[in-house]
Amino acid sequence: MKELLQAALEGKVTAIARLITLTSSAGETALEVQEGIFPHTGNAHLIGITGPAGAGKSTLIGKLAATLASNGQKVAVVACDPSSPKTGGALLGDRIRMHNLIHDENVFIRSIATGDSAGGLPLAAFRAADILDACGFNTVIIETVGTGQNQVDIMQAVHTIIAVSAPGLGDDIQAMKSGLLEIADIHVISKSDLQGAGKTHMEIETAVHMRQKHSSEDDGPEPWDTPVLPVNGLTGEGVDKLQAAIQTHYGYLKQANNMQTRCRNMYQQRIYREAIDILSQSFKGNPDEYVSTSLERLIKRELTPTQAALEAIGRLK
Repeated sequence: MKELLQAALEGKVTAIARLITLTSSAGETALEVQEGIFPHTGNAHLIGITGPAGAGKSTLIGKLAATLASNGQKVAVVACDPSSPKTGGALLGDRIRMHNLIHDENVFIRSIATGDSAGGLPLAAFRAADILDACGFNTVIIETVGTGQNQVDIMQAVHTIIAVSAPGLGDDIQAMKSGLLEIADIHVISKSDLQGAGKTHMEIETAVHMRQKHSSEDDGPEPWDTPVLPVNGLTGEGVDKLQAAIQTHYGYLKQANNMQTRCRNMYQQRIYREAIDILSQSFKGNPDEYVSTSLERLIKRELTPTQAALEAIGRLK
């Protein structure tokens, strides 16, 4: 393990890929990797790209990553793909959609299955981002699975959140329902050449400005002025402006205590996610050991489900 960690920290791709595999599930090995990696994190700019399926996230990421890499940055992409509820497998097809990046030595792409994660961002993606951060990547882009209204968990993992919308998907309403208007630092209208792109742009921009008007009335640090940018992921038109907006937001976070505040919120949620995962893995390992004595009493209505759960947690100690 010591040799593997050292090789990864030196930037060897095969070692990095191996570490990501080892941390994809809980256990002593995953913990050992985290202990060796985490002290070296905190240098990469973590970017989250979220939005509904079909919005053009993967195409956009392909262009953005290529642009960043052409400027000398080392870029990593963590793409989350939905798992089958029957087999647990996943297509992991983002590397196919980002085929233009395969031969770029400055770009690393890793697909991760969501597993039984309730949202679009599995805990394995957090751990992969840690490894990539520690191993010298300047920018780590995390793409959520895009399952609709549960995309706000991306705010637990990244510094800059980009919400991608596309004309014809009802994204203005979708964004408001999912909370993306509140958490997104940058809004992108992809497929900007399609009919209706202007209308989608106007509706989301109006909603963002209304939200910012209310936010500006609150006491606190100077609020971030959320841009709404039209981008064509196929031609690359508008990607340069997106890159500039990303850098501007990163600069904004470094002002005053903005970065510290964001990181505190991120890691507070991370602790919660890790704790839930530890409990979940413990129960899955031997469920009968923890629930059998409470189950019959629950069926007889002598315990409530909450009381039974508390008893089971008590047996884990």
